[in-house]
Amino acid sequence: MAFSDILKLKKEEQKKEETIFVRNLIVGSDIFTVALVKKLADKFQDSLKVLSEASFTLDNIKSLGPYGIRGDENINALASDFTLEDKQSSHSVFYKEMKFHKFHSRSKPMKLLEGENYYTQKHLKVDEAELLDITESDLGLVNDVLIENRIASIDKLESSELLDKKEWAVRCTNGLIIECENLYWGEGAFRFYDLLNDKNILGTDTVEYLESTKTPLALYVNLNFEKPVIDMGETIFFPLSFTHDWGHFIGNVISSNEGQVARFVTFVDKEESSEEDISKKIRLLKKNIEKNFESFKAVNYTEQVILNESSPCSKIDDGKLDPKELEQIHLHFYSYNAPLFNKSEEESNDADSCFSPSYFTRGYLALKNI
Repeated sequence: MAFSDILKLKKEEQKKEETIFVRNLIVGSDIFTVALVKKLADKFQDSLKVLSEASFTLDNIKSLGPYGIRGDENINALASDFTLEDKQSSHSVFYKEMKFHKFHSRSKPMKLLEGENYYTQKHLKVDEAELLDITESDLGLVNDVLIENRIASIDKLESSELLDKKEWAVRCTNGLIIECENLYWGEGAFRFYDLLNDKNILGTDTVEYLESTKTPLALYVNLNFEKPVIDMGETIFFPLSFTHDWGHFIGNVISSNEGQVARFVTFVDKEESSEEDISKKIRLLKKNIEKNFESFKAVNYTEQVILNESSPCSKIDDGKLDPKELEQIHLHFYSYNAPLFNKSEEESNDADSCFSPSYFTRGYLALKNI
């Protein structure tokens, strides 16, 4: 498979410089973007826009890769807002010596690389879009205010205007410049930092925080089978090598009326993976499935391959960031890698304060804070 089929390629664009002003600009492409628009739409009405590279459908906002709600602490943090008792849970297994083993058993897995340890925890079998009650009507609401474009860079502005306060300029690859007063960023804290032209506008602690959220690329592979192929409910770890520390393909299988979807992810170093490396990883995944599930070769399937520029960060130190600085510069982070701030003294410094929510739980709690 060519690397051009994996990456979101930059389209040939006719550049025409144009500047528009939007009071509230949301940048994102996931379920939390839809949920944030639902939350803010009535309040901001005509002063709200969404910037994303593609229109919103249920298929392209659904979570990629394995189930994302994992670990007792993350699950318990959601229990007061959602009914989770009826949701099935399952554990994780790794492949070694021609069979599958539970984690923390006598057999030991290959070395777990960055981002992988999170998936060893117990998970809930739940559709995150359904949990947030995302409907087709909600998607229509987002698409009605959508600006479909790709971001080239971000600048902080110094505005003296009283009415249209221009705090940020988001520059797109086709020449469009979107100036806004309030910027809601859902594409990962480090990606914001990477796109920011003048990093000196940020305080030292803020820079340290943003740099700490840097994660590897996430290579997602979905295999859509016409008939069931994989008869396992656990999260599966397939090593990419038994002799080198190359990490794993990690996946879950979801059954549907149309057949079965196997959703896998592996984490990729941006500096080290070539077109050949990516293609080889995908071939290794298919070889492992074929080796362990006999019906694989006999069942038709389609595949979806997406390489995302970031992945959820499993450990974030929210204490590094001063919320007042973000308020002063009209910047709001949301989604999977967003910072979390205590809104009151009652919420802070209790016995569980060392717990750092992650993945869906972090995204949901960050959304509540906006």
